[in-house]
Amino acid sequence: MGDEAAVADLLQLIEDGPLADHPGPVMLVGTDGRVLARNIPGAPLAMRFASGELPAVTAMVSAVTAGTGSQSFKISDEDTGSTIDLAAIPVSGRLALLVGRDVSLDHNLRAALVDSRQRYKDLVEISSDFAWETGPTGQFVFVSTAGALGYDPDELVGRPAERFLVVPEGLDIVSPFVAREPVQGVEVRFRRADGGVSTLEASAAPLFDDRGRWSGARGVCRDVTEARQRDAALTRARSRERLTTYIVRTIRDEIEPARMLDAAAEALSRALTADGCALYRIVPGAGLDLAVGVGESVPSRVVDDLREAIVEAREPVIAEVEEGAALAHQLSYHQEMNGTVALWRGGAGAVWDEEEVALLIEVADQLGIALQQVAAHEHLRTLSSTDAMTGLLNRRGFDDAFASRLELGDAGAAVGTLAYVDLDNFKKVNDTRGHQVGDRALIHVAEILSRESRAGDLVARLGGDEFAVWMEGVDAAAAAARAERVLEAVRELEPYSGGPEHPLGLSIGMAIRSAGSHETREELVARADAVMYEIKHGGKGWYRIAGMPPPAVSPQVPVPRDRRQNP
Repeated sequence: MGDEAAVADLLQLIEDGPLADHPGPVMLVGTDGRVLARNIPGAPLAMRFASGELPAVTAMVSAVTAGTGSQSFKISDEDTGSTIDLAAIPVSGRLALLVGRDVSLDHNLRAALVDSRQRYKDLVEISSDFAWETGPTGQFVFVSTAGALGYDPDELVGRPAERFLVVPEGLDIVSPFVAREPVQGVEVRFRRADGGVSTLEASAAPLFDDRGRWSGARGVCRDVTEARQRDAALTRARSRERLTTYIVRTIRDEIEPARMLDAAAEALSRALTADGCALYRIVPGAGLDLAVGVGESVPSRVVDDLREAIVEAREPVIAEVEEGAALAHQLSYHQEMNGTVALWRGGAGAVWDEEEVALLIEVADQLGIALQQVAAHEHLRTLSSTDAMTGLLNRRGFDDAFASRLELGDAGAAVGTLAYVDLDNFKKVNDTRGHQVGDRALIHVAEILSRESRAGDLVARLGGDEFAVWMEGVDAAAAAARAERVLEAVRELEPYSGGPEHPLGLSIGMAIRSAGSHETREELVARADAVMYEIKHGGKGWYRIAGMPPPAVSPQVPVPRDRRQNP
Protein backbone atom coordinates (compact mmCIF):
# COMPACT_ATOMS: atom_id res chain seq x y z
CA MET A 1 0.00 0.00 0.00
CA GLY A 2 2.91 2.34 0.83
CA ASP A 3 4.65 1.63 -2.52
CA GLU A 4 1.45 2.29 -4.47
CA ALA A 5 0.96 5.60 -2.68
CA ALA A 6 4.59 6.60 -3.36
CA VAL A 7 4.23 5.73 -7.05
CA ALA A 8 0.99 7.69 -7.30
CA ASP A 9 2.68 10.71 -5.70
CA LEU A 10 5.61 10.49 -8.12
CA LEU A 11 3.33 10.19 -11.15
CA GLN A 12 1.56 13.37 -10.11
CA LEU A 13 4.83 15.21 -9.42
CA ILE A 14 6.24 14.24 -12.82
CA GLU A 15 3.14 14.93 -14.88
CA ASP A 16 1.60 17.90 -13.07
CA GLY A 17 3.91 18.88 -10.23
CA PRO A 18 7.31 20.50 -9.74
CA LEU A 19 9.17 17.70 -11.54
CA ALA A 20 7.25 18.50 -14.73
CA ASP A 21 9.07 21.86 -14.81
CA HIS A 22 12.52 20.38 -14.13
CA PRO A 23 14.85 21.55 -16.96
CA GLY A 24 16.44 18.14 -17.29
CA PRO A 25 14.88 14.74 -18.01
CA VAL A 26 12.77 13.08 -15.27
CA MET A 27 11.44 9.56 -15.70
CA LEU A 28 9.80 6.85 -13.57
CA VAL A 29 11.00 3.53 -15.02
CA GLY A 30 10.76 -0.16 -14.25
CA THR A 31 13.34 -2.92 -14.30
CA ASP A 32 11.41 -4.40 -17.22
CA GLY A 33 12.32 -1.41 -19.43
CA ARG A 34 8.95 0.33 -19.17
CA VAL A 35 8.69 4.10 -18.77
CA LEU A 36 5.73 4.84 -16.51
CA ALA A 37 5.99 8.63 -16.61
CA ARG A 38 8.29 11.37 -17.93
CA ASN A 39 8.46 15.13 -18.29
CA ILE A 40 8.87 16.86 -21.65
CA PRO A 41 12.72 17.08 -21.56
CA GLY A 42 12.79 13.38 -20.81
CA ALA A 43 11.12 12.34 -24.09
CA PRO A 44 14.33 11.56 -26.07
CA LEU A 45 15.89 9.70 -23.18
CA ALA A 46 12.68 7.73 -22.58
CA MET A 47 12.67 6.51 -26.18
CA ARG A 48 16.28 5.36 -25.96
CA PHE A 49 15.70 3.63 -22.63
CA ALA A 50 12.54 1.86 -23.75
CA SER A 51 14.24 0.65 -26.96
CA GLY A 52 17.15 -0.83 -25.02
CA GLU A 53 19.77 1.60 -26.33
CA LEU A 54 21.01 2.42 -22.83
CA PRO A 55 22.16 -0.90 -21.28
CA ALA A 56 24.30 0.89 -18.70
CA VAL A 57 21.25 2.82 -17.45
CA THR A 58 19.21 -0.40 -17.41
CA ALA A 59 21.94 -2.04 -15.32
CA MET A 60 22.03 0.94 -12.96
CA VAL A 61 18.22 0.73 -12.50
CA SER A 62 18.52 -2.98 -11.68
CA ALA A 63 21.31 -2.27 -9.19
CA VAL A 64 19.55 0.50 -7.28
CA THR A 65 16.28 -1.44 -7.07
CA ALA A 66 18.27 -4.42 -5.75
CA GLY A 67 19.34 -2.40 -2.74
CA THR A 68 22.62 -0.65 -3.59
CA GLY A 69 21.13 2.77 -2.91
CA SER A 70 21.04 5.77 -5.23
CA GLN A 71 23.59 5.90 -8.10
CA SER A 72 24.40 8.27 -10.91
CA PHE A 73 25.68 7.85 -14.46
CA LYS A 74 26.67 10.20 -17.26
CA ILE A 75 25.21 9.78 -20.74
CA SER A 76 26.68 11.46 -23.82
CA ASP A 77 24.70 12.27 -26.95
CA GLU A 78 27.09 12.43 -29.94
CA ASP A 79 24.47 14.08 -32.14
CA THR A 80 23.92 17.04 -29.84
CA GLY A 81 27.27 17.01 -28.02
CA SER A 82 25.45 17.16 -24.69
CA THR A 83 26.16 15.17 -21.56
CA ILE A 84 23.49 14.31 -19.00
CA ASP A 85 24.29 13.48 -15.37
CA LEU A 86 21.56 10.92 -14.59
CA ALA A 87 20.77 9.98 -11.00
CA ALA A 88 18.82 6.79 -10.20
CA ILE A 89 16.80 6.72 -6.99
CA PRO A 90 15.05 3.50 -5.89
CA VAL A 91 11.29 3.76 -5.43
CA SER A 92 10.51 0.08 -4.89
CA GLY A 93 11.92 -3.32 -5.77
CA ARG A 94 10.80 -2.79 -9.37
CA LEU A 95 10.77 0.94 -9.95
CA ALA A 96 13.36 3.73 -9.97
CA LEU A 97 13.20 7.49 -10.45
CA LEU A 98 15.70 8.90 -12.99
CA VAL A 99 16.54 12.61 -12.68
CA GLY A 100 19.03 14.22 -15.05
CA ARG A 101 20.85 17.51 -15.45
CA ASP A 102 22.94 18.89 -18.29
CA VAL A 103 26.64 18.79 -17.39
CA SER A 104 27.99 19.24 -20.90
CA LEU A 105 30.47 21.92 -19.88
CA ASP A 106 31.92 19.83 -17.09
CA HIS A 107 32.05 16.79 -19.35
CA ASN A 108 33.88 18.67 -22.10
CA LEU A 109 36.44 19.92 -19.63
CA ARG A 110 37.09 16.41 -18.34
CA ALA A 111 37.30 15.03 -21.88
CA ALA A 112 39.91 17.64 -22.75
CA LEU A 113 41.80 16.65 -19.64
CA VAL A 114 41.96 13.00 -20.69
CA ASP A 115 42.90 13.84 -24.30
CA SER A 116 46.41 14.93 -23.44
CA ARG A 117 48.36 12.87 -20.97
CA GLN A 118 50.90 15.57 -20.37
CA ARG A 119 48.28 18.21 -19.92
CA TYR A 120 46.36 15.79 -17.72
CA LYS A 121 49.37 15.19 -15.46
CA ASP A 122 50.07 18.89 -15.26
CA LEU A 123 46.55 19.67 -14.20
CA VAL A 124 46.06 16.82 -11.73
CA GLU A 125 49.02 17.97 -9.71
CA ILE A 126 47.03 21.07 -8.78
CA SER A 127 43.65 19.32 -8.62
CA SER A 128 41.95 18.14 -5.45
CA ASP A 129 40.55 15.14 -7.34
CA PHE A 130 42.08 11.68 -7.22
CA ALA A 131 43.80 11.16 -10.60
CA TRP A 132 45.17 7.79 -11.58
CA GLU A 133 46.36 5.48 -14.30
CA THR A 134 46.34 1.70 -14.42
CA GLY A 135 48.39 -0.72 -16.48
CA PRO A 136 47.39 -3.81 -18.47
CA THR A 137 47.22 -5.93 -15.30
CA GLY A 138 44.88 -3.48 -13.57
CA GLN A 139 47.54 -2.24 -11.15
CA PHE A 140 47.99 1.43 -10.38
CA VAL A 141 50.96 2.86 -12.30
CA PHE A 142 50.31 6.49 -11.40
CA VAL A 143 48.40 8.16 -8.59
CA SER A 144 48.19 11.90 -7.97
CA THR A 145 49.37 13.23 -4.66
CA ALA A 146 46.14 15.07 -3.84
CA GLY A 147 42.83 13.41 -3.11
CA ALA A 148 44.13 9.85 -2.76
CA LEU A 149 41.81 9.13 0.19
CA GLY A 150 44.55 9.27 2.79
CA TYR A 151 47.01 7.05 0.92
CA ASP A 152 50.50 8.07 -0.15
CA PRO A 153 50.93 7.42 -3.89
CA ASP A 154 53.54 4.75 -3.12
CA GLU A 155 50.94 2.82 -1.12
CA LEU A 156 48.76 2.47 -4.21
CA VAL A 157 51.20 2.21 -7.11
CA GLY A 158 51.83 -1.39 -8.05
CA ARG A 159 48.71 -2.71 -6.32
CA PRO A 160 45.56 -3.89 -8.14
CA ALA A 161 42.88 -1.20 -8.11
CA GLU A 162 40.13 -3.81 -7.76
CA ARG A 163 41.49 -4.74 -4.33
CA PHE A 164 40.32 -1.40 -2.96
CA LEU A 165 36.80 -1.56 -4.38
CA VAL A 166 33.90 -2.42 -2.06
CA VAL A 167 31.34 -4.33 -4.11
CA PRO A 168 28.04 -5.63 -2.66
CA GLU A 169 27.87 -9.40 -2.85
CA GLY A 170 26.11 -10.70 -5.94
CA LEU A 171 26.33 -7.44 -7.92
CA ASP A 172 28.40 -6.64 -10.96
CA ILE A 173 29.68 -3.08 -11.33
CA VAL A 174 31.35 -1.09 -14.07
CA SER A 175 34.91 -0.57 -12.83
CA PRO A 176 36.52 2.56 -14.28
CA PHE A 177 39.97 1.21 -13.43
CA VAL A 178 39.79 -1.42 -16.19
CA ALA A 179 37.63 0.57 -18.59
CA ARG A 180 37.64 -0.76 -22.16
CA GLU A 181 35.59 2.19 -23.39
CA PRO A 182 35.12 5.76 -22.11
CA VAL A 183 32.97 6.04 -18.99
CA GLN A 184 31.59 9.13 -17.33
CA GLY A 185 30.19 9.66 -13.86
CA VAL A 186 30.41 6.05 -12.70
CA GLU A 187 30.11 5.77 -8.93
CA VAL A 188 32.17 3.21 -7.04
CA ARG A 189 32.83 2.58 -3.37
CA PHE A 190 36.55 2.73 -2.49
CA ARG A 191 38.15 1.77 0.80
CA ARG A 192 40.06 4.65 2.40
CA ALA A 193 43.39 4.45 4.21
CA ASP A 194 41.60 4.76 7.58
CA GLY A 195 39.45 1.70 6.82
CA GLY A 196 36.32 3.65 5.98
CA VAL A 197 34.55 3.62 2.63
CA SER A 198 34.12 6.61 0.31
CA THR A 199 31.86 7.05 -2.68
CA LEU A 200 33.85 8.13 -5.75
CA GLU A 201 32.51 9.56 -8.99
CA ALA A 202 34.86 8.36 -11.71
CA SER A 203 35.48 9.28 -15.33
CA ALA A 204 37.94 7.20 -17.32
CA ALA A 205 39.24 6.47 -20.82
CA PRO A 206 40.92 3.29 -22.04
CA LEU A 207 44.56 3.30 -23.12
CA PHE A 208 45.90 1.43 -26.13
CA ASP A 209 49.47 0.71 -27.26
CA ASP A 210 50.90 1.28 -30.75
CA ARG A 211 49.42 -1.98 -31.94
CA GLY A 212 45.97 -1.04 -30.74
CA ARG A 213 46.00 -3.43 -27.80
CA TRP A 214 44.38 -2.36 -24.56
CA SER A 215 47.07 -1.31 -22.10
CA GLY A 216 45.15 0.11 -19.15
CA ALA A 217 42.99 3.07 -18.26
CA ARG A 218 43.40 6.64 -17.16
CA GLY A 219 40.92 8.69 -15.20
CA VAL A 220 40.00 10.93 -12.35
CA CYS A 221 37.86 10.29 -9.27
CA ARG A 222 36.10 12.83 -7.13
CA ASP A 223 35.10 12.04 -3.56
CA VAL A 224 31.33 12.63 -3.48
CA THR A 225 30.73 10.91 -0.15
CA GLU A 226 29.58 14.05 1.65
CA ALA A 227 27.44 15.11 -1.30
CA ARG A 228 25.74 11.73 -1.41
CA GLN A 229 25.23 11.80 2.34
CA ARG A 230 23.63 15.23 1.97
CA ASP A 231 21.48 13.94 -0.86
CA ALA A 232 20.41 10.97 1.24
CA ALA A 233 19.69 13.21 4.21
CA LEU A 234 17.67 15.52 1.98
CA THR A 235 15.75 12.56 0.57
CA ARG A 236 15.01 11.32 4.08
CA ALA A 237 13.96 14.83 5.16
CA ARG A 238 11.64 15.12 2.18
CA SER A 239 10.20 11.71 2.95
CA ARG A 240 9.59 12.75 6.55
CA GLU A 241 8.03 16.00 5.34
CA ARG A 242 5.72 14.11 3.00
CA LEU A 243 4.67 11.68 5.73
CA THR A 244 4.28 14.49 8.28
CA THR A 245 2.12 16.45 5.84
CA TYR A 246 0.00 13.35 5.25
CA ILE A 247 -0.52 12.79 8.99
CA VAL A 248 -1.25 16.45 9.77
CA ARG A 249 -3.63 16.76 6.81
CA THR A 250 -5.45 13.61 7.90
CA ILE A 251 -5.95 15.05 11.37
CA ARG A 252 -7.03 18.48 10.16
CA ASP A 253 -9.38 17.11 7.50
CA GLU A 254 -11.32 15.13 10.08
CA ILE A 255 -14.38 17.25 10.84
CA GLU A 256 -15.77 15.16 13.70
CA PRO A 257 -13.68 15.65 16.86
CA ALA A 258 -14.74 12.21 18.03
CA ARG A 259 -13.00 10.72 14.98
CA MET A 260 -9.93 12.95 15.11
CA LEU A 261 -7.86 10.71 17.38
CA ASP A 262 -8.82 7.59 15.43
CA ALA A 263 -7.73 9.29 12.21
CA ALA A 264 -4.45 10.42 13.82
CA ALA A 265 -3.63 6.93 15.13
CA GLU A 266 -4.50 5.27 11.82
CA ALA A 267 -2.44 7.76 9.79
CA LEU A 268 0.59 7.46 12.08
CA SER A 269 0.38 3.68 12.08
CA ARG A 270 0.31 3.58 8.27
CA ALA A 271 3.10 6.14 7.88
CA LEU A 272 5.45 4.23 10.18
CA THR A 273 4.27 0.75 9.08
CA ALA A 274 3.46 -0.06 12.70
CA ASP A 275 1.41 -3.07 13.71
CA GLY A 276 -0.42 -1.01 16.30
CA CYS A 277 -0.75 2.54 17.62
CA ALA A 278 -2.26 3.79 20.87
CA LEU A 279 -2.91 7.33 22.08
CA TYR A 280 -3.18 7.94 25.82
CA ARG A 281 -4.36 11.09 27.53
CA ILE A 282 -3.64 12.25 31.06
CA VAL A 283 -6.64 12.10 33.37
CA PRO A 284 -6.16 14.09 36.60
CA GLY A 285 -5.86 11.70 39.49
CA ALA A 286 -5.84 8.63 37.26
CA GLY A 287 -2.68 9.00 35.13
CA LEU A 288 -2.58 7.72 31.57
CA ASP A 289 -5.91 6.61 30.10
CA LEU A 290 -6.26 4.95 26.68
CA ALA A 291 -8.01 7.37 24.34
CA VAL A 292 -7.84 5.31 21.15
CA GLY A 293 -6.01 2.29 19.80
CA VAL A 294 -5.72 0.82 16.31
CA GLY A 295 -4.17 -2.43 15.14
CA GLU A 296 -2.35 -4.66 17.60
CA SER A 297 -2.45 -3.56 21.21
CA VAL A 298 0.79 -2.54 22.83
CA PRO A 299 1.37 -5.13 25.59
CA SER A 300 0.23 -3.63 28.89
CA ARG A 301 3.40 -4.69 30.68
CA VAL A 302 5.47 -2.81 28.10
CA VAL A 303 3.36 0.33 28.60
CA ASP A 304 3.70 -0.01 32.37
CA ASP A 305 7.48 -0.37 32.08
CA LEU A 306 7.66 2.75 29.88
CA ARG A 307 5.41 5.04 31.95
CA GLU A 308 8.12 6.54 34.13
CA ALA A 309 10.58 6.94 31.26
CA ILE A 310 7.93 8.60 29.09
CA VAL A 311 7.11 11.16 31.77
CA GLU A 312 10.73 11.96 32.55
CA ALA A 313 12.20 11.94 29.04
CA ARG A 314 11.65 14.69 26.50
CA GLU A 315 12.86 12.34 23.75
CA PRO A 316 11.17 9.19 22.43
CA VAL A 317 11.84 5.98 24.32
CA ILE A 318 12.16 2.49 22.85
CA ALA A 319 11.51 -0.84 24.52
CA GLU A 320 12.66 -3.99 22.74
CA VAL A 321 11.21 -7.20 24.14
CA GLU A 322 11.05 -10.78 22.94
CA GLU A 323 7.73 -10.39 21.13
CA GLY A 324 8.44 -7.02 19.48
CA ALA A 325 9.46 -3.40 19.96
CA ALA A 326 7.57 -0.37 21.25
CA LEU A 327 8.28 3.28 20.44
CA ALA A 328 6.70 5.87 22.72
CA HIS A 329 6.85 9.64 23.08
CA GLN A 330 5.15 12.09 25.38
CA LEU A 331 2.69 14.56 23.90
CA SER A 332 2.21 18.11 25.10
CA TYR A 333 0.22 21.25 24.57
CA HIS A 334 1.80 24.63 25.37
CA GLN A 335 4.80 22.76 26.87
CA GLU A 336 2.60 20.85 29.31
CA MET A 337 2.38 17.09 28.91
CA ASN A 338 -1.16 16.01 28.07
CA GLY A 339 -0.69 12.47 26.80
CA THR A 340 1.46 9.80 25.18
CA VAL A 341 1.66 7.99 21.87
CA ALA A 342 2.88 4.39 21.74
CA LEU A 343 3.65 2.45 18.56
CA TRP A 344 4.09 -1.30 18.39
CA ARG A 345 5.93 -3.48 15.91
CA GLY A 346 5.59 -7.18 16.58
CA GLY A 347 7.97 -10.02 15.86
CA ALA A 348 11.35 -11.13 17.09
CA GLY A 349 14.07 -8.70 16.09
CA ALA A 350 11.65 -5.82 15.47
CA VAL A 351 13.38 -2.42 15.70
CA TRP A 352 12.71 1.29 15.18
CA ASP A 353 15.28 3.23 13.17
CA GLU A 354 16.42 6.85 13.50
CA GLU A 355 14.23 8.06 10.64
CA GLU A 356 11.11 6.65 12.24
CA VAL A 357 12.02 8.23 15.58
CA ALA A 358 12.62 11.57 13.84
CA LEU A 359 9.22 11.37 12.13
CA LEU A 360 7.49 10.69 15.44
CA ILE A 361 9.19 13.74 16.96
CA GLU A 362 7.98 15.92 14.08
CA VAL A 363 4.31 14.88 14.43
CA ALA A 364 4.22 14.78 18.23
CA ASP A 365 3.18 18.44 18.51
CA GLN A 366 0.25 17.88 16.16
CA LEU A 367 -0.84 14.84 18.15
CA GLY A 368 -0.69 16.88 21.36
CA ILE A 369 -2.85 19.57 19.72
CA ALA A 370 -5.32 16.90 18.58
CA LEU A 371 -5.59 15.58 22.15
CA GLN A 372 -6.23 19.10 23.41
CA GLN A 373 -8.87 19.77 20.75
CA VAL A 374 -10.73 16.59 21.59
CA ALA A 375 -10.55 17.38 25.32
CA ALA A 376 -11.85 20.89 24.67
CA HIS A 377 -14.68 19.51 22.54
CA GLU A 378 -15.65 17.03 25.25
CA HIS A 379 -15.56 19.81 27.84
CA LEU A 380 -17.83 22.00 25.73
CA ARG A 381 -20.16 19.08 25.11
CA THR A 382 -20.31 18.47 28.86
CA LEU A 383 -21.06 22.13 29.49
CA SER A 384 -23.77 22.17 26.84
CA SER A 385 -25.50 19.12 28.33
CA THR A 386 -25.05 19.85 32.05
CA ASP A 387 -27.05 22.03 34.41
CA ALA A 388 -24.57 24.52 35.86
CA MET A 389 -26.27 24.74 39.28
CA THR A 390 -26.84 21.08 40.13
CA GLY A 391 -24.34 19.28 37.90
CA LEU A 392 -27.15 17.08 36.54
CA LEU A 393 -28.00 16.74 32.89
CA ASN A 394 -29.90 19.69 31.48
CA ARG A 395 -32.94 19.32 29.21
CA ARG A 396 -30.84 19.04 26.04
CA GLY A 397 -28.48 16.47 27.52
CA PHE A 398 -31.37 14.47 28.95
CA ASP A 399 -33.34 14.49 25.69
CA ASP A 400 -30.33 13.25 23.69
CA ALA A 401 -29.41 10.52 26.16
CA PHE A 402 -33.06 9.52 26.69
CA ALA A 403 -33.63 9.20 22.94
CA SER A 404 -30.64 6.87 22.72
CA ARG A 405 -31.99 4.68 25.54
CA LEU A 406 -35.36 4.38 23.84
CA GLU A 407 -33.68 3.27 20.62
CA LEU A 408 -32.00 0.50 22.62
CA GLY A 409 -35.41 -0.35 24.07
CA ASP A 410 -36.81 -0.74 20.58
CA ALA A 411 -34.04 -3.26 19.94
CA GLY A 412 -35.19 -5.38 22.89
CA ALA A 413 -33.48 -3.90 25.96
CA ALA A 414 -34.89 -4.21 29.51
CA VAL A 415 -37.83 -2.15 30.71
CA GLY A 416 -37.36 1.31 32.08
CA THR A 417 -39.31 3.90 34.02
CA LEU A 418 -39.53 7.61 33.34
CA ALA A 419 -40.21 9.76 36.41
CA TYR A 420 -41.21 13.41 36.25
CA VAL A 421 -40.49 15.20 39.55
CA ASP A 422 -41.95 18.59 40.39
CA LEU A 423 -41.35 20.52 43.62
CA ASP A 424 -44.40 21.44 45.71
CA ASN A 425 -44.64 24.98 47.08
CA PHE A 426 -41.29 26.00 45.60
CA LYS A 427 -42.54 29.44 44.58
CA LYS A 428 -43.21 30.17 48.24
CA VAL A 429 -39.56 29.41 49.03
CA ASN A 430 -38.35 32.02 46.55
CA ASP A 431 -40.96 34.56 47.65
CA THR A 432 -40.35 34.30 51.39
CA ARG A 433 -36.80 33.00 51.77
CA GLY A 434 -35.10 34.39 48.65
CA HIS A 435 -33.57 32.86 45.57
CA GLN A 436 -30.35 31.83 47.28
CA VAL A 437 -32.30 29.53 49.60
CA GLY A 438 -34.28 28.34 46.59
CA ASP A 439 -31.06 27.48 44.77
CA ARG A 440 -29.80 25.50 47.77
CA ALA A 441 -33.10 23.63 47.84
CA LEU A 442 -32.75 22.68 44.17
CA ILE A 443 -29.19 21.48 44.76
CA HIS A 444 -30.42 19.36 47.70
CA VAL A 445 -33.16 17.81 45.57
CA ALA A 446 -30.55 16.96 42.96
CA GLU A 447 -28.45 15.26 45.65
CA ILE A 448 -31.46 13.18 46.79
CA LEU A 449 -32.31 12.06 43.27
CA SER A 450 -28.66 11.24 42.49
CA ARG A 451 -28.31 9.35 45.76
CA GLU A 452 -31.28 7.14 44.91
CA SER A 453 -30.17 6.50 41.34
CA ARG A 454 -28.06 3.66 40.03
CA ALA A 455 -25.37 3.32 37.39
CA GLY A 456 -27.06 3.61 34.01
CA ASP A 457 -29.84 5.92 35.22
CA LEU A 458 -30.31 9.41 33.80
CA VAL A 459 -30.97 12.24 36.23
CA ALA A 460 -31.71 15.73 34.95
CA ARG A 461 -32.94 19.14 35.93
CA LEU A 462 -35.19 20.16 33.07
CA GLY A 463 -35.50 23.77 34.23
CA GLY A 464 -36.93 25.73 37.14
CA ASP A 465 -38.13 23.24 39.78
CA GLU A 466 -38.71 20.37 37.31
CA PHE A 467 -36.60 17.22 37.33
CA ALA A 468 -36.66 13.98 35.38
CA VAL A 469 -35.23 10.52 36.06
CA TRP A 470 -34.93 7.63 33.62
CA MET A 471 -34.51 4.44 35.66
CA GLU A 472 -32.93 1.86 33.42
CA GLY A 473 -34.35 -1.65 33.77
CA VAL A 474 -36.81 -0.69 36.53
CA ASP A 475 -40.34 -2.12 36.46
CA ALA A 476 -43.44 -0.85 38.26
CA ALA A 477 -42.69 -2.49 41.64
CA ALA A 478 -39.10 -1.28 41.74
CA ALA A 479 -40.16 2.18 40.56
CA ALA A 480 -42.69 2.45 43.38
CA ALA A 481 -40.07 1.45 45.95
CA ARG A 482 -37.64 4.01 44.54
CA ALA A 483 -40.27 6.78 44.66
CA GLU A 484 -41.12 5.97 48.28
CA ARG A 485 -37.46 6.23 49.29
CA VAL A 486 -37.21 9.61 47.56
CA LEU A 487 -40.36 10.85 49.31
CA GLU A 488 -38.99 9.65 52.67
CA ALA A 489 -35.95 11.84 52.05
CA VAL A 490 -38.22 14.89 51.52
CA ARG A 491 -37.97 15.67 55.26
CA GLU A 492 -34.42 16.83 54.45
CA LEU A 493 -35.99 19.73 52.53
CA GLU A 494 -37.92 21.08 55.54
CA PRO A 495 -35.30 23.76 56.39
CA TYR A 496 -35.91 25.36 53.00
CA SER A 497 -39.71 25.57 53.25
CA GLY A 498 -41.50 28.87 52.89
CA GLY A 499 -43.51 28.22 56.07
CA PRO A 500 -45.41 25.52 58.01
CA GLU A 501 -48.46 26.00 55.84
CA HIS A 502 -46.41 25.56 52.66
CA PRO A 503 -43.88 22.73 53.22
CA LEU A 504 -41.45 22.07 50.41
CA GLY A 505 -42.15 18.66 48.91
CA LEU A 506 -42.15 16.56 45.74
CA SER A 507 -44.76 15.16 43.38
CA ILE A 508 -43.68 12.27 41.16
CA GLY A 509 -45.39 11.04 38.02
CA MET A 510 -44.07 7.84 36.45
CA ALA A 511 -44.60 5.91 33.22
CA ILE A 512 -43.33 2.38 32.54
CA ARG A 513 -41.96 1.39 29.15
CA SER A 514 -42.00 -2.34 28.56
CA ALA A 515 -39.48 -4.36 26.58
CA GLY A 516 -40.27 -4.28 22.88
CA SER A 517 -42.51 -1.26 23.26
CA HIS A 518 -42.62 1.15 20.35
CA GLU A 519 -44.03 3.99 22.41
CA THR A 520 -42.41 7.25 21.40
CA ARG A 521 -40.56 9.55 23.72
CA GLU A 522 -43.32 12.13 23.45
CA GLU A 523 -45.99 9.55 24.36
CA LEU A 524 -44.00 8.32 27.36
CA VAL A 525 -43.37 11.89 28.54
CA ALA A 526 -47.05 12.74 28.15
CA ARG A 527 -48.12 9.81 30.36
CA ALA A 528 -45.63 10.67 33.12
CA ASP A 529 -46.49 14.36 32.89
CA ALA A 530 -50.23 13.71 33.08
CA VAL A 531 -50.14 11.62 36.28
CA MET A 532 -47.72 14.08 37.88
CA TYR A 533 -50.29 16.85 37.44
CA GLU A 534 -53.03 14.59 38.76
CA ILE A 535 -51.01 14.37 41.96
CA LYS A 536 -50.47 18.14 42.01
CA HIS A 537 -54.24 18.66 41.86
CA GLY A 538 -55.03 15.85 44.26
CA GLY A 539 -53.03 16.87 47.27
CA LYS A 540 -49.35 16.81 46.25
CA GLY A 541 -46.49 15.06 48.03
CA TRP A 542 -46.95 11.57 46.56
CA TYR A 543 -46.28 9.48 43.44
CA ARG A 544 -48.44 7.79 40.84
CA ILE A 545 -47.68 5.36 38.02
CA ALA A 546 -49.50 5.93 34.75
CA GLY A 547 -51.52 3.15 33.20
CA MET A 548 -49.93 1.21 30.35
CA PRO A 549 -50.70 2.45 26.83
CA PRO A 550 -53.14 0.49 24.65
CA PRO A 551 -51.54 -2.15 22.38
CA ALA A 552 -52.23 -0.21 19.19
CA VAL A 553 -49.99 2.80 18.93
CA SER A 554 -51.89 5.88 17.86
CA PRO A 555 -50.44 7.77 14.89
CA GLN A 556 -51.19 10.99 16.71
CA VAL A 557 -48.33 12.11 18.98
CA PRO A 558 -49.73 13.51 22.25
CA VAL A 559 -48.43 16.97 23.02
CA PRO A 560 -47.82 17.58 26.74
CA ARG A 561 -49.75 20.53 28.07
CA ASP A 562 -47.85 23.59 29.12
CA ARG A 563 -46.33 23.59 32.55
CA ARG A 564 -48.10 25.72 35.08
CA GLN A 565 -46.46 27.61 37.89
CA ASN A 566 -46.51 25.79 41.22
CA PRO A 567 -49.40 26.82 43.38
